[in-house]
Amino acid sequence: MARAWLTHLRESALYKLEDLDDEQLRWRPAASANSLGVIAVHLGLAERLWLRAIFAGEPMDMSWRSHMFELPDGWSVDDAAAFYRSETAAADRVLDAATSFDAPSSASFRPTTLRWVVFHLIEEIARHVGHMDITRELLDGRTGR
Repeated sequence: MARAWLTHLRESALYKLEDLDDEQLRWRPAASANSLGVIAVHLGLAERLWLRAIFAGEPMDMSWRSHMFELPDGWSVDDAAAFYRSETAAADRVLDAATSFDAPSSASFRPTTLRWVVFHLIEEIARHVGHMDITRELLDGRTGR
């Protein structure tokens, strides 16, 4: 059930990027709000952080954490969607290898369990897909999913 919700929410985020042009990808409904592209990058990096870095303890340069709410210059809609798909595929490899939701995280800097990580990601993705839904409706009136 948890994997099904992750899949549904991930697909919902990608749906919000469909048929945008590169300018729309960067549009923000308010100065303090995030664009659809920024949210897609953030969601990909959140999955990297929680599943790969914290739960699996993958060794990696963590400097990307300071860019969790940035859309790289020059990225297109296709780039943002491909990045998100790549990060979720890497996160799925961690999930596929897990033997129990009760398994402890491997990173020393945030002890938790896979269960906590997965349910946190469901909450995180759902919250940001809601932001994407509102942003997309304000941008061009598209609703759904």
